[in-house]
Amino acid sequence: MKLGQAWGRRLLSPVYCLLLSAFCLLLLPATADAATDLFPRGPGLYFSPVKLILVLIVFLCWVGTCAWVNQDSKGLELQQHTWNLAVWGCGFLGLLAVWALPLFWLSVVLLLALYLGPTLAYVNLRNQNVPEEDKVLTERHLRAVVSRLLRIRLREKKVKDEGAPDLRFMGKSSGRAADESKLVARAASSKGYKGAVQMVYEAIKSRATDIHMEPTREEMTVRYRIDGILRPADPFSRAMGDAVINIFKVLSDMDITEKRKPQDGSFSAECESRVVDFRVATAGSVAGEKLVMRILDKSKALIDLTQLGMRDKMREHVHGLVQQPHGMMIVCGPTGAGKSTTLYACLSEIDRYQRNVITVENPVEYHVSNVTQIEINPKAGKTFASELRSILRQDPDVIMVGEIRDQETAEIACQAAQTGHMVFTTLHANDSVTAIVRLIDLGVQPFSIASAVSGVLSQRLVRLLCSKCKVRYRPNPDMLRKANLPADKIKYFYRPPDDSDKEADGDDEACPHCGGTGYRGRTGIFELLIITDSVRDLIRENPNPNAIKQEAIKSGMKYLQEDGLRQVIEGKTSIQELLRVCK
Repeated sequence: MKLGQAWGRRLLSPVYCLLLSAFCLLLLPATADAATDLFPRGPGLYFSPVKLILVLIVFLCWVGTCAWVNQDSKGLELQQHTWNLAVWGCGFLGLLAVWALPLFWLSVVLLLALYLGPTLAYVNLRNQNVPEEDKVLTERHLRAVVSRLLRIRLREKKVKDEGAPDLRFMGKSSGRAADESKLVARAASSKGYKGAVQMVYEAIKSRATDIHMEPTREEMTVRYRIDGILRPADPFSRAMGDAVINIFKVLSDMDITEKRKPQDGSFSAECESRVVDFRVATAGSVAGEKLVMRILDKSKALIDLTQLGMRDKMREHVHGLVQQPHGMMIVCGPTGAGKSTTLYACLSEIDRYQRNVITVENPVEYHVSNVTQIEINPKAGKTFASELRSILRQDPDVIMVGEIRDQETAEIACQAAQTGHMVFTTLHANDSVTAIVRLIDLGVQPFSIASAVSGVLSQRLVRLLCSKCKVRYRPNPDMLRKANLPADKIKYFYRPPDDSDKEADGDDEACPHCGGTGYRGRTGIFELLIITDSVRDLIRENPNPNAIKQEAIKSGMKYLQEDGLRQVIEGKTSIQELLRVCK
């Protein structure tokens, strides 16, 4: 069965489809010779160069479209083989129509209809699954193509509303309409309201996860964290910046008169018919009050394990750990490494209709169907430990603890894992073995850790190279040998463009797809420690990190750097980015 599926996928690939097309077209002269006796022809070459060139242009466009659909559907996970068959099959039928039908212009119309039909259908589908700047066959895309091909800089139409962008603040939450209307009305009448709306709207459209507003003597600097890196945005004057901070404090129901003590709060906004939540934190500094906002976009679809960037074998191991009836799955890494996203992906692997799933989070970032989600509130006495102790009396099958911070939470989580519950949690640790040591440092007994923990997943996020402007180069053979990579098999690596590449291309403008950074989007690199019987004995008897690491390597564990090299070899990221993340 697997062999048949593999051959089926191979036959549906564009290369094999085009080879098959060429083979069939080679048979046409023989068929025509066989028909000569039935349809005698006179001397001369009976073809029109205009018609031949027209068909050739459509044929080349069809070939390019087949290759593009194959790569694009694979990257977007849009039923690659189905669309390959549709685009190739319809185009091939159109070419047969040109050869078979006696009326040429009728056959050309049929060829164009068969070629453009599935192509435009695919474009319509993929445009619904990508951001505005990645859509094709739009006015913006066509202008960019013309500018690139003809070396002509076309001035884009600036479609700008006279009023504010499509964003509306909704106050602290979406529940208390009476209180919210007062907060929103108070903020809307304040100085700098339009500037606040514009800044938040630009941050959301730029895929930012955080907004930093930092005061200096002359101005209020603004920076967006995009793909884990802070990038500067348009600053405010100092007076305007202070007014904008006051607007966010009003929306978050904070005390605007207090500018030295740290405060935190939250509010929501409706942006283009979707709700976005914001966590706000302020702190006093020498130059003034600083504000940081975390953007939590609820509309983002929860990803599953197949979209995290794991190897197939590792994904199978993680899926097996997730499906266990009891135990503890720990995801570790520094702040911003995507640990919560991985936990949500693990939850998506569970049958939430037949199992009682309860989460304890701070805060609840994504709402999951058929899951009881509890948000802690230390000011009200709701801590991880207290909430975890209470939900154990609610007959849970799966428990997700947002983070283990203290001994009490760690001990309760280990006890839950040993009493028939599956526990997912995160821990701040640099690698998978260090996570075990971290639990011991928190005060959990080694025998309890050995009995409770099923696996530890360490991860980092690396930026993906921009598909539009990444540069191919030959790596240094000495570097490949130091990395234990075969220098004879690896011919190319990829990197972001630098100034010399821009000068060679004669284009000084930044890539519109990535904003000139050379990177767009992020993916994960992973290190999975499966607690085998031998590792469990080492933890219970002598929790030595080096001994545990050596035993894990014998069992097949790959370091983070090794998994990251796989992404470098595949051309998804650069060696410089890997070294930055895995320092």
